[in-house]
Amino acid sequence: MCGVAGLVEFKSTFGKERVNHIVSGMCELLQHRGPDANGIWASDNGECTLGHTRLAIIDLDKRSNQPMRDASNRYVVAFNGEIYNFQLLKKLLKDKGINFHTNSDTEVLIEGFSQWGPKLFNLLDGMFALVIYDTLHKTVYLARDRMGEKPLYIACLQDGFAFCSELKPLLTIPDFSPTVSSSSLFEFFSLRYVLDPNTIFEQIICVQPGTYTVVSSDGQRSERNYYSYDIQDSASRETQNMGEFVDELDSALSCAVQTRLVADVPVGAFLSSGIDSSLVCAIAAKKLHSKVRCFSAGFVGGKDNETPAAQAIAQHLGLPFEEYLVSADDLIQTASHFGGILDEPNGDRSCVPTYFLSRLIKSQVTVAVSGDGGDELFGGYGRYGPLNQNIKNPRNSINQYFSERLPVFPMASLQKNLPEQYHQFNRRVCSRFVSAFARDDLADIEKMRLLDAYSYLPGAVLAKVDRMSMRHSLEVRTPFFSPEVLNLSRKLPLSLCTDGKLLKVALREVLHRYLPQQHIRPVKQGFGMPGSFFSNYSKLFNNLANQADEVLSQWLPVENTPNVFEQLRIAARDNINSYWAWIVLGQWVVSLPSSSHRQQ
Repeated sequence: MCGVAGLVEFKSTFGKERVNHIVSGMCELLQHRGPDANGIWASDNGECTLGHTRLAIIDLDKRSNQPMRDASNRYVVAFNGEIYNFQLLKKLLKDKGINFHTNSDTEVLIEGFSQWGPKLFNLLDGMFALVIYDTLHKTVYLARDRMGEKPLYIACLQDGFAFCSELKPLLTIPDFSPTVSSSSLFEFFSLRYVLDPNTIFEQIICVQPGTYTVVSSDGQRSERNYYSYDIQDSASRETQNMGEFVDELDSALSCAVQTRLVADVPVGAFLSSGIDSSLVCAIAAKKLHSKVRCFSAGFVGGKDNETPAAQAIAQHLGLPFEEYLVSADDLIQTASHFGGILDEPNGDRSCVPTYFLSRLIKSQVTVAVSGDGGDELFGGYGRYGPLNQNIKNPRNSINQYFSERLPVFPMASLQKNLPEQYHQFNRRVCSRFVSAFARDDLADIEKMRLLDAYSYLPGAVLAKVDRMSMRHSLEVRTPFFSPEVLNLSRKLPLSLCTDGKLLKVALREVLHRYLPQQHIRPVKQGFGMPGSFFSNYSKLFNNLANQADEVLSQWLPVENTPNVFEQLRIAARDNINSYWAWIVLGQWVVSLPSSSHRQQ
């Protein structure tokens, strides 16, 4: 797990020495992602400069530091992530006569690209954001893993482009002052995050999950897809034997957990009382005989505190357990600046406990496995109930889902006050997801699973886990994104998704093999900051909201700002999700370089 940064110039605007200084500066801001080593590489012509900060996980020797070149010296890579099947790929490459000088997955990655080119990406079982430079053809490849675990941003410059694992370091590039996107702000108010490939800024995009971008020496950019998550038609899925499917899922998850426990540093596990993390820990303990250390977080005095149930599961499995209870003092100390911790605005209240839990885990281990992705892939959210059957138009069904099932600010208020941005949101979202919602062979829950796999999962869940864990230099791995598990989730029979009462039936069937019924929760429980904090410390949050009001009144790039601002401000205080999103947005703005505080 690491951080990558770099700059490519088609014309020598800055000059080689200054570019090196710029990339080094971005890497300094990524030290939390890679505190163990850093490196810079520049092409002979000064066109491409790659920077890297390393969190050493596999092969701790300095010989595995990056950027790294292949044996032919043609290709150079800066890579963030882990390749779990690197030993298998290494054997295939050795059979082709390739020699290796490290035990790292990075060397396998760059030699694999030298051998197979972009076809390599679909062979990888891993999480990654990488940049590869071809010194022969002066071509740059930027790629991201299948489901979007690792981030990769691209800043569009006048005579080139820059890239980075995080957004804020890009704002330090001289003479680069990106403008705030009003349509992206609408998405934040609607969803608490911005849908890829867009970001909060007009001139910064992100590489989409399952894609790679190729930039030629003349600056031409093309985006290519190597993986698309989809759900098979219902007829082919319902012919499967249910028992055989559960067996296959058990086997695939076991293999995925096993590969994600491989590291040259200590490994732990997130454990709530939910199905997904319980299953990961249960497989590790009972099938793989691993004494992985388990960690859980809750809130002092919280009525929905999961840590006692999580501890009971750990005790049943014979696993070491440690909890962190977020106190009022914790909240008071961090709430005043939490938005500044965020790289890009993320209004999800569960960022707070994830931040504290990651800090606890990092004090004990460097890697943690989690259950992220289980809900989206196997149908675990309560909001996945049937949509209004009177709405026959797929576009209207999508709108209903976003406005009723995932509401932050009231959609009606946003539509009234930001009509143009509302229409842009509808056009962008509907064009992207209408094909899934038009499929007659999918049930509503399956349509919503597909939509979340491309929106909520990378935009909110995985972004939260990556940013909060990497703030503490902690690597988080999830078994649910192995190619085998992803493929099985695509073939999931509806009867193993929901039986009308319970969700995630398939995962429950597997978990029953490892845990008794009393440890298997019937209903999913959220992990967000409790609403009681907002009522118990209303004065604190009112003060924070007032501070956000002052900042955002000058910053929001919308027409008729005074009236719109007042309506948004009022709406924000009617819902704790909106309330927190408003507060952290104001704090995030304050944390930006001064040139980015206002609409340009």
